Amino acid sequence: MSRLTPLRLILILVLASAPAWAAQAASPSPTPAPSASPTPSATPSPSPSPAPSLSPSPEPTPELAGLLALADDHYSRRAIGTIDGVARPEEADTAIGLYRKALALVPRDIEVLAKLMRALQFRGAYTGLELEEKKALFDEGRKLGQDAVDRLEAEAKAARGLSRIEALRLVKGAPALYLWTAFHWGEWGLARGKFASARSGVASRLRDLAQTVVDIDPLFEDGAGYRILGRLHSEAPRIPFITGWISHEKGLQYLRRAYQVAPHHPVNCFFLGEGILDHEQEKKEEAVRILEQCAGEAPRADMLLEDSHYTTQARRRLDELRGGSPPLAP
Repeated sequence: MSRLTPLRLILILVLASAPAWAAQAASPSPTPAPSASPTPSATPSPSPSPAPSLSPSPEPTPELAGLLALADDHYSRRAIGTIDGVARPEEADTAIGLYRKALALVPRDIEVLAKLMRALQFRGAYTGLELEEKKALFDEGRKLGQDAVDRLEAEAKAARGLSRIEALRLVKGAPALYLWTAFHWGEWGLARGKFASARSGVASRLRDLAQTVVDIDPLFEDGAGYRILGRLHSEAPRIPFITGWISHEKGLQYLRRAYQVAPHHPVNCFFLGEGILDHEQEKKEEAVRILEQCAGEAPRADMLLEDSHYTTQARRRLDELRGGSPPLAP
């Protein structure tokens, strides 16, 4: 079985009921564990953020534009000072505070909300927080995201003359909202434990949110919707009446789609390589080739910490296959 790490967020959750608005994901057509680090600064208390409403937002004011530019700048420096895969928290904390201020100015702007959720996810996943601190951040993120998704779904349902997906495609920022909501559900589920997640229906939510990303824009974030669906089907156990819809065959189809969309994305190639090893062992040579590709990929300049985690995981998995060092600890 594949190794569990806190950063393989969207993946291994057992789950149950789906939201009422979501249909079961369609079959695909042919397509870090942080180690010891310096003690982080105190976690920003998840102060209440304005609950976004999803009606169109006005053009950004100079104040809003300035806040977002400054927040984006701090977020871009989030990996500075990383030691052993664990980032210092100061830049992420500053970005989070600025995104909160921006959202207070435009509580209906889902693009600003998505940026806040992105920063919260990084703070929770990559800065060495304790379990309870992670739960608090991911709980805030999932609630903010799900509330916004629910309102957007209600608006889409009320739109005349348009299908649900047609209506959602008209909303600027919708793919990012659904994607980051899925990430927070996944991280929250991992922090709580997979059996508690099963009772909360986490995997069904992940499935439906990811399928919506695919339906709106299958190429978004280098095939992120396919990546989530593939990893979910590949990793989650198939439990009657709970996750009976899980299919390893579908998982590999989705992972191959993500790889086709962006073959040099470290997560796409790592997930596909592991999926083949786990579920198509007769294709081990292909899996090794893909993992070797992943291990040799240069991290993207704007994703240094995130990409480095997966290239390192690929090298460790290859060492394990060749009888070398053991896998990274979760």
